[in-house]
Amino acid sequence: MMNEDEIGVGMGTMHVLTDYQLERWIRSNSQNGSKSSPVEPDWRQLTQYAAYHAINDWYSLPPKSRTRLTLTNLFERRWTNKFRKFESLESYMEVKRNVLTHLYWSLTGKNAMECPLMLFESSHVWVEGLNLGLSQIMQVMEPTNDSFIIHKYMMEENEAAVQLFFHMSVVFCYKAFGQMPVRLQLWNMMNGKQYRINREEMDVNKSMDYLKLVKEVYLENDDCPCCSGRIVM
Repeated sequence: MMNEDEIGVGMGTMHVLTDYQLERWIRSNSQNGSKSSPVEPDWRQLTQYAAYHAINDWYSLPPKSRTRLTLTNLFERRWTNKFRKFESLESYMEVKRNVLTHLYWSLTGKNAMECPLMLFESSHVWVEGLNLGLSQIMQVMEPTNDSFIIHKYMMEENEAAVQLFFHMSVVFCYKAFGQMPVRLQLWNMMNGKQYRINREEMDVNKSMDYLKLVKEVYLENDDCPCCSGRIVM
């Protein structure tokens, strides 16, 4: 079975760029990025874990059962008791309150959908123009009349991570699905801020150039997971 760091296509040594590894790398090199232990998750990762499971469980329920109370209960199932990971007890409670508020708003009203096409599924594609594979987790793929919308949820305010999501998704969707999404939408669960890009703003060539630059810089790092995760067939 293929793991998340590897992909085998044809012969030779294959590199794979995964979205979560690139995001971790970008955050670690950003001024506002937080460097955390690979073994011990920080408060953002603990919160994100509870939120992602709540989103997944939310869509397993019939629409009439999706209420604010239900979301709160789903979130609390996996909400951490490691309050010392947070700046203070007040911060621990505030993060929970903020994430639940913004998460509920992003899942209901005009943003509500009955059943996603994909839900936290990891997909892989080989990109000839980059001479490497891309691996991306489709958190929520919403169906539309002729295409789809991809939703992503994040904890941090990081412009570089936003741009990575947009460019990587454009190339990935074009190569994997043969079409562009109607929209790419990113939700910040801490402050409720939204980032979005519509189909008419997407440019495969520009996104390919972006990923070529990322590949060049990323692979210069001898310790990058992509290099250590490569396989020879």
